[in-house]
Amino acid sequence: MKNKICDAIILAAGSSTRFKSILPKQFLKFNNKNLIDIAIENLSSLKKIRNIYVVLSKNNIYKIKKGYSAIKVIEGGNTRTKSVFKSLKFLSKTKDLPDNILIHDAARPCLNNKELEKFFEKANSSKIGLSLGYPLTNSLKKVNSKLQVIENIKRDNFYMSFTPQIFNFTKLFLAYTDIINEEKNVDDEIEAMINSGHKVEIMMSSPKNIKLTYRGDIEVIKALMKKI
Repeated sequence: MKNKICDAIILAAGSSTRFKSILPKQFLKFNNKNLIDIAIENLSSLKKIRNIYVVLSKNNIYKIKKGYSAIKVIEGGNTRTKSVFKSLKFLSKTKDLPDNILIHDAARPCLNNKELEKFFEKANSSKIGLSLGYPLTNSLKKVNSKLQVIENIKRDNFYMSFTPQIFNFTKLFLAYTDIINEEKNVDDEIEAMINSGHKVEIMMSSPKNIKLTYRGDIEVIKALMKKI
């Protein structure tokens, strides 16, 4: 099968509210590299990706390293949803649209190259696209504002969704256009696509693909990165 043209978007415009740090978490360094550079390196390993767009806040402090000629910067919005939409809208005005678009959160540095290759190949044969994910294995509880458990939720058929997520560019852009017009916020691209009636598949991946959200995640990620 012919390889579809695929561009990538790295989301790094967040304010890291839950991380509780003056310095946004995307600039935190692991092995002397910040999370944005790690994300660029990880996705650059996929030689079939044409261009990589890094989405940053208006007053960002990031500078693209020399040698990355296919890296471009886009100014994001004040939510993840708006950042993705602004990025897709920017790409929609370019001359040579990609067939597929890959979306990745910079805060997920523990990607496995072999898994990425497998994921990319599977997405290449999909008319819609797919996401990485992993089955929920812990007991799931709903709590109230006092962290008191008020409901036990059966975990059967529940998955955690990860990024990267790859989708047909046009379908995803239209899905996000619907979301913006409806004044909604979504957690990820899966939610946007489902909102527009698409059926999305998840490819089971490594549970090590965790997202840096709280400060307690730092040591876990350091340990995982030593094994990659």
